[in-house]
Amino acid sequence: MRIRTAKQRAQRIDLYYFKHARGMRRWRLVLSIVVPLAALLWVSALAVAGSRAPYSAGPVSSAHAFAEMRCEVCHTTANATAGFRAHTTDKACLTCHDAPEHAANMTPAPACATCHEEHRGRVRIAKIDDGFCVECHGNLKTTHGEPAVAKNVGTFPSGHPEFAAVKRGGQDPGRLRFNHAVHLKDNLRGPAGAEKLECAACHKPEVLRAGTKSRTPATTGLMAPVTFQDNCARCHPLFFDERIEQAAPHAKPAVVRAAVQQALAAYIQQHPDEVSKPDSAFRRVPLNFPRPPEPPARSPQEWVARRNIADERILWNKTCVECHEAAGAVQPAASATAPPLPEYAPTSVTKQWMPRAGFDHTPHLMVTCVSCHPAEGSTKTSDVLLPPQATCASCHAPSKGAESRCFECHRYHDWTKTHPVTPSYSLSDLK
Repeated sequence: MRIRTAKQRAQRIDLYYFKHARGMRRWRLVLSIVVPLAALLWVSALAVAGSRAPYSAGPVSSAHAFAEMRCEVCHTTANATAGFRAHTTDKACLTCHDAPEHAANMTPAPACATCHEEHRGRVRIAKIDDGFCVECHGNLKTTHGEPAVAKNVGTFPSGHPEFAAVKRGGQDPGRLRFNHAVHLKDNLRGPAGAEKLECAACHKPEVLRAGTKSRTPATTGLMAPVTFQDNCARCHPLFFDERIEQAAPHAKPAVVRAAVQQALAAYIQQHPDEVSKPDSAFRRVPLNFPRPPEPPARSPQEWVARRNIADERILWNKTCVECHEAAGAVQPAASATAPPLPEYAPTSVTKQWMPRAGFDHTPHLMVTCVSCHPAEGSTKTSDVLLPPQATCASCHAPSKGAESRCFECHRYHDWTKTHPVTPSYSLSDLK
């Protein structure tokens, strides 16, 4: 049996091991030299090639991708040597975007880059997080005067107040008499018999004429205004005389009067033998407005004057007031020379119910109108048929999938007050 002492065993240990690199120590030494050197060579090669990718914090938004490799376009500073290290200032943003202020009485506004964060990929930087909005609107303060909007607004839907247009007690300010329930009946009497109107028969998304190179029309998102000629005249022609096929124009009373007189004069000129004939009972005008018995007219002028008074009696007291509220005395013409004209209240039909919010009907056309607008049971003009917040939240909520952040309906800047900017770059500056 071989016996080794501790001294003999110690002699096997290299007391100068720290002077020789072996194993992991050798690789650690090699990598600590090679990796930084390779990184330096890579950065140098990209710099020679003109690429600034190593210095970038990430891809910029799709709107700013054209200047992604020109850091100094946005990172401007008085110090020319700062380059990409300079923070983006509002001045750099306003070079291309003449963004109007949010409100005249707002507290000091944050810098553009505070809310519109770049280098987050090919995203729309206008789609900001709700936290930036709620930071101010959660407890809104102004420099002077009272704010015109709610002072405490949180995220939608739980922290958002009910829409002002549908709050309890709200009424439609329109003065046009209209009954939705009647017009949505199954057996509505139309010009060709019984029919059933759909909402789309009168309400269509507003479409604007797009440019000649555009493949799709431009839409505002609002419903196009309902007009008498396009939506009402088919079922409600403004006939005014039993003998005349022509309908009165839907216009101011003075224009209507001139058209009626002209039509009567033209008719009697073509049928002079009817001056002394009695009237026939046609159903072209309401039968509850019979003409009073009169002796035969002695001339075409007298015939026109008489019928003009009777026709205006039908128009002013029956036809027009069916939809329009009289603002003054509605009287027929006293004479052909000095006839009084009626006055009607302005219709005051609201074109945009939520002026502080943006809404586009186009993406919502897959659902029926009555899903959001309770028109089938509406019998009063004063009924507000807008959907409440809960209806919108059935789709637009974090748990439902549809976008529900503030920017979906609200815009920070009022772009109607923008102004053209002065061009500051040439194409070569952005290459």
